Amino acid sequence: MPPLGVTAVMLPEIDFDEQLKLCETLKLTHYSWRPRIISEDQLRQAPSPWGFHRFDLTPQRLVKEGGQLRRRLESAGMISFGSLPAANTDHDDDTLRLHFEGAAAVGAGRMRIAPKAYPTDAPFDYDALLERLVDRYRHLVDLARPFGIKIVIETHCLSLATSPALARNLCLPFDPGDMGVIFDINNYMIEGGLHPNLAVAVIGRYIDHSHIGGARLAGDDTRDAFGFRQRGHEMCPLTEADQHIPTWIAALMVAGITAPLIIENFSPHTAGPDRLAESVAQLRPVLKASAMTP
Repeated sequence: MPPLGVTAVMLPEIDFDEQLKLCETLKLTHYSWRPRIISEDQLRQAPSPWGFHRFDLTPQRLVKEGGQLRRRLESAGMISFGSLPAANTDHDDDTLRLHFEGAAAVGAGRMRIAPKAYPTDAPFDYDALLERLVDRYRHLVDLARPFGIKIVIETHCLSLATSPALARNLCLPFDPGDMGVIFDINNYMIEGGLHPNLAVAVIGRYIDHSHIGGARLAGDDTRDAFGFRQRGHEMCPLTEADQHIPTWIAALMVAGITAPLIIENFSPHTAGPDRLAESVAQLRPVLKASAMTP
């Protein structure tokens, strides 16, 4: 049965000690780090997954304090699993080396580097952009190897890996030990969606771990100048998502993929700690039932 974990991205309201206590209470086993620079403007705002975090973990701090942070995490019975800096393929080698060093210091094992966003103003030469990205990732795999870090790409909206098939195109030139995919179930509702069985079959051996959140089509009635409805979306509890989470979990388990399921739920209906507890309570019965299904 896949283990459950959490990404620190969804817990901006509480500091590291409080995060560890919460994870111990919920019996979570895997933890993904969030080394980011919080801007001066964000520091003056309320906590947000994409802004101010009370656990102010900068990339430099992760390098300096990584060993200590890892020991504290492991003392709480958790596994250091993944680093999620705001890193992408356009960043220079020195910046990415700093992130690799931090990921290695904390024993994260893998680090997300986002592929370049695709142009949205007009169709473009996909083959040429794919070739350039593959060349860049070849270099980054070599850059990461001395640190013992695997590169992972997330099936993320607006990137060149929105869907399992697009992520597969980026990964095929690489060994799954060097390059993998964060199989983000939440994002498939927003962009790049496939049937769960097809999605798992397409990306298969490259799935490093999954992100689980909830999203649904927005309830408003936004229309363009011609009167045509324009689709929006909103984050929501797992049980209210437009994608049926139990079917996605079943698809992974039937395929024999027991990689960690990392909760990354951004629904605004409650604060991060309560949202995490709610998500765990919703997922545990699903995991138990899926494990019992032949």
